[in-house]
Amino acid sequence: MNPSAGIVERLQVQGEELLRETPTLFAYGIVTPEDFPALRDMHLAVYMDPALPADSYFHVEIRLETLLEQVLGLPVAGTRVLNGVPLTLQGAVLIAGRVVYSRDEAARIAFEERVRREYLDLKAWLAFLEEVMEETTTIDREKVEASLRHLMKYLGYFQSLGDPPPTDPIRDGAGRYYLQGAITSCLEICQHLIAAIRLRSPRELPDVPEVLAEVGLLEPELTRDLVTLIQLRHHLIYQPWDPTPFQNLRGHLATLDRFTQAMREKFQI
Repeated sequence: MNPSAGIVERLQVQGEELLRETPTLFAYGIVTPEDFPALRDMHLAVYMDPALPADSYFHVEIRLETLLEQVLGLPVAGTRVLNGVPLTLQGAVLIAGRVVYSRDEAARIAFEERVRREYLDLKAWLAFLEEVMEETTTIDREKVEASLRHLMKYLGYFQSLGDPPPTDPIRDGAGRYYLQGAITSCLEICQHLIAAIRLRSPRELPDVPEVLAEVGLLEPELTRDLVTLIQLRHHLIYQPWDPTPFQNLRGHLATLDRFTQAMREKFQI
C-alpha cells in the first residue's frame, strides 16, 4: 500500500476540522507523488477563495502546515495553495491527488474541468516540444516557412468566406476551423523556435509567446496580441458556441499578418 494513502485517509476524516476556519474552498490529499517531483514533499493542496489577495497565500500555507502537524502528527507536512501556481502543478495535483474536502462543489468541478482540459492540451504540446528538441540543433527555416504557408492558407480560406452571418452555421463552423488552424500554425512556429534555441519550457500555452519575447524574438505588443490569440484558440476548441472568436476579428487577423511578417523579416524567408 502506498504510504501516502494512509495520510490521505486521515486527511479525509479530519478535513472539516483542519479547514473549516480557513478560506479554503476545496482540497486534495496527495496519494501518488512519485511521478511528480514537485509534489514529493506535499501532503495537502488547497484552493482558496479567489477574492483573497495573493500575498495571503503564504500565511495560509504556514497555518495549514501547523494544523497538519497538530492534528495528524506529521512533522514535515507540506501544503501548497493552488491559486496562481503554474498549470503543470495544478494538473499534477489532480492526477496524483484525491479530494479530501470540498466546501464549494460547483467551484471544485469548474476548477477540475478547466485544469484537466488545459493541462492535457499543454501536455501534448510539451511532448511535441520535447520531440522537436531531440531532433533540432538549429532553427530550420524550411520548417518555419512551411508553417507560415499553412498559416497563410488558413487565412486565405477564412477570407474566402467573406463576412459569414451568425445565422449561417456552415460558414460559421468553417470560419472557426480555419481561424483555429491559423493560430495553431503560429504555435507550431513558436514551439520550433523554443526547441531550436533551447529556451525554457512554457508554463502554459499562453506563455509560449512570452518565452520568445524574453530573448527578443517577439516585440512586446505583438507578444500580448499573440497571447490573446492563443486564449482565443481555447474558446474555439472547448467553447464552439461562444461568439468571442468573432469579436474584434479584424484585429485578430491583423495580429496573424503581423506575426507572419515578423517571422519573414527575422529569418529572411
